Amino acid sequence: MSPFHFDGLVWHWPIAIYLFLAGMSAGAIFFAILLKYFCLKQHAHHSSFVIAACIIAPLTIWAGLGILVIDLTKPLDFWKILVFYNPLSVMSLGVMVLLVFQLFMFAWIAIVFAVPLSAWLSTRLPLAERLLQQLTRYEAGITGLTMILSLALGAYTGFLLSALPGYPLLNNPVLPLLFLISGLSSGAAGALLLGVLLKGQADSREVKFIHKIEIPLILTELVMLFTFFAGLVLSGGQRQVAAWNALGPGFWGWVFWGGIIGLGLSLPLAMNLFMTASAQRRFSYVAATASMSLLGVLLLRHFILYTGQMTSL
Repeated sequence: MSPFHFDGLVWHWPIAIYLFLAGMSAGAIFFAILLKYFCLKQHAHHSSFVIAACIIAPLTIWAGLGILVIDLTKPLDFWKILVFYNPLSVMSLGVMVLLVFQLFMFAWIAIVFAVPLSAWLSTRLPLAERLLQQLTRYEAGITGLTMILSLALGAYTGFLLSALPGYPLLNNPVLPLLFLISGLSSGAAGALLLGVLLKGQADSREVKFIHKIEIPLILTELVMLFTFFAGLVLSGGQRQVAAWNALGPGFWGWVFWGGIIGLGLSLPLAMNLFMTASAQRRFSYVAATASMSLLGVLLLRHFILYTGQMTSL
């Protein structure tokens, strides 16, 4: 059996890329909010890491949606999904979350950069500047809703797959939480990688703040993976078969143990602990750790998508 072509395969790699980018967008804006309110306060708009997160969040969600539209059988009919909603469809609800998330995401980004934006708009577009000032009056509400929507978007990437009842590995209640946690990790990694590339200091308080949160996130992800597969094995029947097909010898087994557990989780965890203990943070350390985290999350999305379709009920 080819790892990328086998009987019963319905969803291919574009879906895995879409799930990766959507989770990364949610994670990036989640960490941008944490940085602003728990680390930087009113100086957030000067931070390369907040700027990086605010660049990543919209670009990744647009790229993900673009890939999703191109992958549709009738891409020109995509607008119908935006107009006709089915409250019983996970995909329809997900599109709704995506649209509302973007609305609040841009409103929150505008509030973060309100000072430089107001200075630029005041002489060019005074009406827009007044609207921006009105927006800042609702900062607390917009921030809270943006945070909730980012968590909803991160979990939705898992709900989309877990709603498929015919596949025991995908139809797993742990999957939305696993994808939420890994999506937050990818957002943190993306903000760190682009932040240092934008000349952010590798030893800055933003990096230290994110690393403090990343360590428990990685540990939680490892526990989630253990729970995910332990539940399948202990359930017996086709669920147990699905778990062994995914974890056993073969291409996807190597991807899981070497790529996800080794490169994507264990090495970033070890590097984070080393940097926290030694207080040594350099560009190369931060960039390499973030790159490995991103690779691990990307591999996880492909691993779950493909191995999930290898075994059906």
